[in-house]
Amino acid sequence: MIRLYNPRTGKLKSADLMDYIKKKCPSLSDPARSLFRPTLWMANGHLQTAYAAYRDFDETYVINYDRELLSTPDGGTVSIDWAPSLIKMPADDTPTLVLLHGLTGGSHESYIRALVETMTRDHGYRCVVFNARACANTELTSAQLYCGSWTEDLRMVVKHIRKTLPEAKLMSAGFSLGANILMNYMGEEGDNCEFLGAMSVGNPFDLMGTCLAIERGYLGRKIYSPAMGGNLRRIFLKHSKMFENSIVDVEAVKRGVTIRDFDEQVTRRVFKYRTVHEYYRMASSSQRILDIKRPFLCLNALDDPIAVAECLPVDEIRENPFGLLATTSRGGHLGWFEGFWSQERWCTRPLAEFCIAMFEADNRPVSLTPSMRPAQSNEGNESHATGVTIRKQGSDGATTMHVRHIDAELEQQQQQQHRKANHHSHHPNELQKSSAWTKKSFWATILPLVVYYLMKRR
Repeated sequence: MIRLYNPRTGKLKSADLMDYIKKKCPSLSDPARSLFRPTLWMANGHLQTAYAAYRDFDETYVINYDRELLSTPDGGTVSIDWAPSLIKMPADDTPTLVLLHGLTGGSHESYIRALVETMTRDHGYRCVVFNARACANTELTSAQLYCGSWTEDLRMVVKHIRKTLPEAKLMSAGFSLGANILMNYMGEEGDNCEFLGAMSVGNPFDLMGTCLAIERGYLGRKIYSPAMGGNLRRIFLKHSKMFENSIVDVEAVKRGVTIRDFDEQVTRRVFKYRTVHEYYRMASSSQRILDIKRPFLCLNALDDPIAVAECLPVDEIRENPFGLLATTSRGGHLGWFEGFWSQERWCTRPLAEFCIAMFEADNRPVSLTPSMRPAQSNEGNESHATGVTIRKQGSDGATTMHVRHIDAELEQQQQQQHRKANHHSHHPNELQKSSAWTKKSFWATILPLVVYYLMKRR
């Protein structure tokens, strides 16, 4: 359930969350508008992912941030980027969206800037991007980076934003690893969470399962894992002097190749996990989905080669009355590009709609809102088991999203993935054998050469 405030009567009423989202988010519910048509020459998750990683977006989504540096209790430093600046838009009760970037990313990422531009320019809201330690040119000032389980920095940032904006309602959005951190935080905070709700985009959810799935595939072993590990090593080596007298072996980090190598040599040691697998299991946000007490939207592409479909916490989201799961059959990892000559990210629309819906549910400032706690659902009410499923429209690759109960489609695909894993399949990302764009497609044939070429040109 969700509480809605009527400014004409001054009264609150409880409404079904699903009915409210259907009304306020046409990009998730209206068959005529909830269409994602991937760019024709990017109708493959790997190509969407490669394009998202290597296209130059400097001329699009131009955002002027105002940076603020915050010191952590252990001597570390994080940064937050305000848009608009507090000078241009002084502190008031304007609803504010807090965003978390993906692995080694920052406020400069195109998926961040696309949503910031829409929320600030088109709708007049405020955005704040949380840049993790050593990310987005934030200087590392302690012998600690960040990881999927570390929520203390986010907790400190949220408290600072609340102190700066005491009257503003807050929403949150996380991408990839940032989504995992955000969902962990939401579950830990429970009823005390400062956010009205959250949006999780391209979340891996299960870090152990994701790691194994990536390592099963050729592209995962040879490209994705080394690329992610390389990004982490570059950030680490840029600040390696901070670790010279620590428990981290800098030379061993230099010899590493994959993301698992980095997590073994750095992450699990710095954050005091006994093994890297213990870190992966304990950092997985899928464990905390059932503890979240605010409305949240999880958006994932079923052909995502990194946040793989087999690791989606379908049961947990179904059982949480505040959870919505939206999946598209294509889109890659943080891609969702549509348009032939010029490309736009489709995902920005449903994310903005969901965020605005949460803001508009009760648009009073904090001091005039009796309680930030959402109404509890009735146990056993079937209408609260919510999800988004996909129906294919013809042979052009278009997909439409229908909001309703999660049916057996995604579960069958997950079971298929597990069966493939038991047979040591080298195609863990193949989800629909009947698709014209999967294993037997032309794109899949030339894909390794395309991605390898892009990697070499970087």
